[in-house]
Amino acid sequence: MASDFFAKRLAAIEEEKARQLAVLEEEQAAQAWADRLNQQIPLIMECIDKMGLAGLSQKEMAQLFRHAAEELEKHSEPILSAR
Repeated sequence: MASDFFAKRLAAIEEEKARQLAVLEEEQAAQAWADRLNQQIPLIMECIDKMGLAGLSQKEMAQLFRHAAEELEKHSEPILSAR
């Protein structure tokens, strides 16, 4: 009877470790994704600066970025639906 208690307790501890590991891995993956995106901020800011130097207003820049986002979504839909 005591061995059942210890076996169940050990199984519960192992399950909790597995859950904690899964959460940690998910957090690390999310942080890696955020880090990867943050590395692109200087590139985007440089692009915005150049568009400003070319005489585009903030509204025009926003419209260009919206259009680019729409095109990106349009071209990525077939890829996403294939999964």
